[in-house]
Amino acid sequence: MSSIVRSPTLITGFLDLRNENIALKKELNLQEGFQGIIGESAAIQKVFNLIKRVAPTECNVLITGESGTGKEIIAQAIHRTSLRKNQPFIACDCSALTPTLLESELFGHVKGSYSGAISTKQGLFEIASNGTLFLDEVSNISLEIQSKLLRVLETRKLRKVGDTVERDINIRLIAASNQDLAKMIEAGDFRNDLYYRLAVVPIHLPPLRERYQDIFMLANSFLDHVKRNSSIRAASFSPGAMELLERYTWPGNIRELKNLVERVAILCDAEMIEAKHLPEEIRKSGRTQEEIDIPSTWEEFKTFKQQVKDDIVSQIEKDFLIAALKDGGGNVSRAAKQIGMQRTNFHSLLKKYSINTKS
Repeated sequence: MSSIVRSPTLITGFLDLRNENIALKKELNLQEGFQGIIGESAAIQKVFNLIKRVAPTECNVLITGESGTGKEIIAQAIHRTSLRKNQPFIACDCSALTPTLLESELFGHVKGSYSGAISTKQGLFEIASNGTLFLDEVSNISLEIQSKLLRVLETRKLRKVGDTVERDINIRLIAASNQDLAKMIEAGDFRNDLYYRLAVVPIHLPPLRERYQDIFMLANSFLDHVKRNSSIRAASFSPGAMELLERYTWPGNIRELKNLVERVAILCDAEMIEAKHLPEEIRKSGRTQEEIDIPSTWEEFKTFKQQVKDDIVSQIEKDFLIAALKDGGGNVSRAAKQIGMQRTNFHSLLKKYSINTKS
């Protein structure tokens, strides 16, 4: 029987390759856990790195960012790459419930604790036992419930509404907000001590306008998704159309881009989505070389020049209104006052540009 001679160099190379494959599989598993988070920009890579570092821990996480940036997807990614990944992930939109209903939803209640409580109910803290509880838009929680939430986080015990018994809880809490909580703390609308309990590790999601390098990947991914689920002709974007998508400011962020791609792909009867297929607000945000027709007379040129000026001023005005609304915490009256404008005029401009005032 012949013996096998194992070269030290060959063995070392084999081990290096095996370790590289193991590391690659781990990385792929992590990427799969991101559940549709796409991007190569430095801004989103920073978020990916934070997820990788915080996921294996038990600390609370606060995710901040504008509406439509994908805060719940980030929370799911943290859960799916954590030690609790095989346990429940429970999400609650704190802006969708009144304070009374939110308290019952979070902590549960006993039969007869208030009018309409016809039976004992488990709260989300109990339902999410051993898993992850995601509280979206925590800025909408009343100060009274903030106090109760703080106590639950400090003691790791909760008491149902109307109950006298405290129960142990074992959850990992991830919270999110599209509001500036620091400003809310200054205004007395959010508890400073609760903020620090929630934001053990803060993760800020950049708006899409700050990661325009990812728009190409995102738009094509959304288009591929539509193609897989619908019978459409559109298969790609023209360079001019993509240039316009990358220039647009995307006040609705990734959610707006996804909805737009789906709408345009369904309505387009060509194989390539061109600039002309995009909505007017996208086309007006920046003219591409393929769109510009050089005027043939001086009068046409003057008209063209004025139109370009109007388009630029309109876009700047829209950006100004969005920024003012954000600085005002989404409150129209406060935003108008801060910039020195009558509320009625401010509201008319918001309506003109179809700017959503909902948080």
